[in-house]
Amino acid sequence: DCNKAAHTPTKLTVCYHNGGHYDFHFLLRGFAKLKHAALTAASAAPEKDKPSSSVAGRRKLRTFGVKELSRRVQKVKLRSLVNSLPKAEIDVLRDCKVSILQRSGESILTLDIGRLRFIDTMNFCKAGLGKLIESHKRSALKAVNLRGESPASGLERAFPLTSSRHPVLKHAQGSAGGTDAVWEALLRKLPMPWSYFADCGAFNKPAVWPLECYHSELSGRCSEEVFDCYLALDITAYADLMQIFREHFYDTHHVDPFLYPSLPSATWDSVLRDITQRGARQLHLITDVNVYKAVKASMMGGLCTVFRPHSEANFEGLESFDADQPVKRCLYMDINSQYPHAMTKHLPCSGGERVSLPEDSAKRLAWLHETLDGLSLHEDALETTFLVFVSYDYPEEVHEVVDFPSPCRLSIPPSEVGPYAKDAMRRGRPVEKLIPYLGMHRCEGIHGKRLLFLRNHLGVRIWEVHEAYAFESHPVLRDFMEKSYAYRRQLKDEGRDTAQGFVKLCVNSVYGKTVQNQEKYLNTTHYFDPVSFSRAQADPAVADFNTEIFEPDAFLGTVRRVRSAKRNVNRSPVQVGWAVLELAKLHLSIQYWVGIKATLPKVVIGDVDPVPLLAEANLKLPVEFDLIGDLDVVEFERFYRGKISEPALAKLRQLRGKLGALSNECSKHAILSVVCLAVKKYSILLDSDVQIQKAKGVPEIIRKQVRHQEYLRIHEENAIRYDASTQLRSSQHQIHAVEERKKTYGVLNDKGFQLTKEYVRSLGHWRNAFLGLWRRIEGRADLFNLIMEFERGPLPPMRPEWGQPVRELMKKTRR
Repeated sequence: DCNKAAHTPTKLTVCYHNGGHYDFHFLLRGFAKLKHAALTAASAAPEKDKPSSSVAGRRKLRTFGVKELSRRVQKVKLRSLVNSLPKAEIDVLRDCKVSILQRSGESILTLDIGRLRFIDTMNFCKAGLGKLIESHKRSALKAVNLRGESPASGLERAFPLTSSRHPVLKHAQGSAGGTDAVWEALLRKLPMPWSYFADCGAFNKPAVWPLECYHSELSGRCSEEVFDCYLALDITAYADLMQIFREHFYDTHHVDPFLYPSLPSATWDSVLRDITQRGARQLHLITDVNVYKAVKASMMGGLCTVFRPHSEANFEGLESFDADQPVKRCLYMDINSQYPHAMTKHLPCSGGERVSLPEDSAKRLAWLHETLDGLSLHEDALETTFLVFVSYDYPEEVHEVVDFPSPCRLSIPPSEVGPYAKDAMRRGRPVEKLIPYLGMHRCEGIHGKRLLFLRNHLGVRIWEVHEAYAFESHPVLRDFMEKSYAYRRQLKDEGRDTAQGFVKLCVNSVYGKTVQNQEKYLNTTHYFDPVSFSRAQADPAVADFNTEIFEPDAFLGTVRRVRSAKRNVNRSPVQVGWAVLELAKLHLSIQYWVGIKATLPKVVIGDVDPVPLLAEANLKLPVEFDLIGDLDVVEFERFYRGKISEPALAKLRQLRGKLGALSNECSKHAILSVVCLAVKKYSILLDSDVQIQKAKGVPEIIRKQVRHQEYLRIHEENAIRYDASTQLRSSQHQIHAVEERKKTYGVLNDKGFQLTKEYVRSLGHWRNAFLGLWRRIEGRADLFNLIMEFERGPLPPMRPEWGQPVRELMKKTRR
């Protein structure tokens, strides 16, 4: 009975890597031309009698330019091709349906032409084909080295389709020298002069071209044979990698991913299948529009900000070590799979309902504090999840120590970013962002457990309760996440990097499906006939229309309609996505305040080695540090034995790779220098001249050229860097190479109050506004409280124990 809905797929899937931004445009334009020729052939009138010679003699002879003549010849060839087809095939071509699923603009997700479905595998694995091949090659060679086999045997198992079908390998298998050298040469990156490779006439040119054609050192020939060799490799190796991904996904989840337009769609169906098979509590969609709007309004994503733009390490063993300066070590910490860890918790699975609150504001506050007292931060056995809308802020006494406050959605004008960044802010308009904010968070939707942590640990003052919603909660995704993560760790320990990378993508894609916004989705219909396109525009449900291809021999028009009421509904459990975001922020706050700050009050500056401190903290704190990470366990124990107690070492073995643990991302290296230019633009210099750079919005070719010293120069000079790059753009489904020059790097921190290039305070700090006035009344707490009471009213009720942990932290930092 469970398979009554099963059916044979009616479409044949064809895969392209990056087809949505490149190949599909050529397919669509080619089909538009064929469709136009087929429609013309089907509607062609019978040939009329030839005109008399006298009439023909009076006709004026026309002359054509070279481009016009070429176009007409191509049109005749295409029409001749269509006319040569049987009538039945012309009818199929004429009646062939086209369906395009577009992400935005001309970016195509899937392209359906008749029974063929073209998908873009970049929606399943973002890496380029070259990186995928190199990663899979390393994994294969690592395995054969352990088994003592020849490299060729391992590569043949790793790339079975390439081994059996590539023409060069087929000829080399019977040779005396074997295939080791062939594999080594075949999988090596070959430079190609693509910018100068205009047409097939390039095959007749000399094998070696001028160096400027390659923009790199010459390491191979460019001839027709070499071109065909590496074209075949691209096809066969691509088929190998996609088949590996497909088989792993099917063996794990029993779902064929290539029957879906993207990885999140396939993984989400796998999650629902897992929930159904286990007989677990089912997920319910929100049916109350007010609850839906409340959940959407309270969604806040991740937070990225800069609190210390530049830091240089100073410890014994460095060439630049200064014994007169404090010892300084830097850590690069990360949470192992933060969102998958949040999805193992109790998540809201019901549609939710509004909580009836008292009319009196004081009674509302009393209800809230009583509800929060009934919650627990460290026990995941919550049956009811609360979404409360409150107004709260941080007491002025803790502003100096709270350097990572909770985020608030704000638009920051230039007057509030501090004197150092004002000039940079004047060049742009304020945009609403998530800002770490110490001031008043007005009517902000927040998870009950996260509000409990802010009240008890950081001492936030809750001024007003506006409304509240309750959801039934269960760990509906825990089993799927834990099994998938354990499988990924197993693959990683076995050295199967390509396979574990695919599993990682699957696990991380689940969250995106829970917050998919379908409110503005439209139904799109495509027309290859101008007459039908014009008629379709009169439909009252039309929201928009445009012509994408408008040429003498091809036409494509698009009409977008508002979806019918039966289809225009919420299909995503947005309450789950909201809870994942909230629990991830809660877990990060606990790791930061209860873990790092409690162990190392001065996170970046300390007089002791942080690794032994963090190791011992695993035995005392309710947070977990994974300090081994990707290091060899035996090597780690040998180095730190004597510095770390035996119980702490045993704990570290258990935490290696654990889901949700705080891990050291640079466990194999020492950090020498850190430079943060702006949000998501930073550089980390490690020993052995290893560097880590992140620069969101900067083209990859430029990111690879900019090194740590350039980051440091821009920071020291408060400079702005502009770069030119060439990007592929599509217009009317024609690909163009466009050269762009834009600002790529600069010092702009609009998420903090930056006084100097080295010192940043959190926004909302009581010292930021009217700085001179606060300096005059510093030490006069009674006068300050009178001024603030006149501004905001009397303080809300507070208990002495609320905020006690952060006050203890203040005492540690002062010492």
